[in-house]
Amino acid sequence: MKKQGLLFSLILCTLLSACGGKGESADDLLAYYTFEGDTIPSIEQFINDETGGRLVATLSPDASGDTGEQNASDEADTQDTSDGTGDGETTDTGDTAATAEEHNYLSYDYQQFVEGQPTSIAKSYVTLLEGDDIALHTESEDEPSFDSDTGSVTLIRQAVATDSSGAPQKKETASTSENTDAEAETDGEESGDTEASEDTAPLPYSEYEQDTQMRFRVRIDWTPTSVLITLDKTDGQDFVTSLQEAGTFLSFSGAKALMSTVTPAEIGLPGESMSEYSLKPGPGFVMVDGQACLTVYVYGKNSVGTNSLMGTYFISSDCTTLYRQVGETSDEVEEIQFPTDIPDDLPTEGETAVKTEPTP
Repeated sequence: MKKQGLLFSLILCTLLSACGGKGESADDLLAYYTFEGDTIPSIEQFINDETGGRLVATLSPDASGDTGEQNASDEADTQDTSDGTGDGETTDTGDTAATAEEHNYLSYDYQQFVEGQPTSIAKSYVTLLEGDDIALHTESEDEPSFDSDTGSVTLIRQAVATDSSGAPQKKETASTSENTDAEAETDGEESGDTEASEDTAPLPYSEYEQDTQMRFRVRIDWTPTSVLITLDKTDGQDFVTSLQEAGTFLSFSGAKALMSTVTPAEIGLPGESMSEYSLKPGPGFVMVDGQACLTVYVYGKNSVGTNSLMGTYFISSDCTTLYRQVGETSDEVEEIQFPTDIPDDLPTEGETAVKTEPTP
């Protein structure tokens, strides 16, 4: 009887192991990721028997349990603490573990891919997230590179606004569908109920209200055999709000007056005086480092009356920060604090002077 009992136990363990595999059924797939109101499709739709790969742990530093830590398998018990604090040792979490005490995040750790597969999976996933319905875009203006077996891409968009319960706020004009009925069932639940929200199909991003003060980020890190998906939020106004909260819009006349208060050396140019340069307006306001900035081209004068571009500068609309473009694209900038006191009054087009301080 002891031998029969042992044989039965072995058979039962084998069956349980087989049932616990990732490829059991489509119902086992995690369809969506949700973080504080923002929901996006998961990477798991690109994972199959040929690629390998399985979710081994869900990582978060939030000790309150709002997003918590969930073990995706018994293997995850050896990779992260079980109390949801994220204080234990983790593997292959990139910069996430190092920033655990600084801000909240939610990471999905995928391991055991067929070697070399994560690169193509990451590329397909980025393409999906950049689609119109999800509307994420790369944080850098440079195209992401998938030429290496190890890499990282960060995508960003303005965060979805949430109500007092943490549920995403739909626009009044949002279309109704079968998905919204399922979504409504979870609106009243706690925002940390990831099991409910992860299976809820979201509306297109354009049908939600936006949080004008926060940005939603998705970082994809990959190695030859693993992928880490990290969701978080960062401070950052949308373009319109950045302008509105700056108070009076800085005009090009005001920008020229402001630039005349510095010396060329203070902003990285040769010469003794800014009178040696001519300033030309750029394409209006652009977003730089989360701020709406006025573009100014600085040209050097010469004896034959022609000008050569010496630098492209961006002045924040609240007149506190100057950026200098250091690369071929506007996202490659260095920040220059104005070394002199900013005048209280700066001229605007059509007026002698106007206060540039934000209105109370």
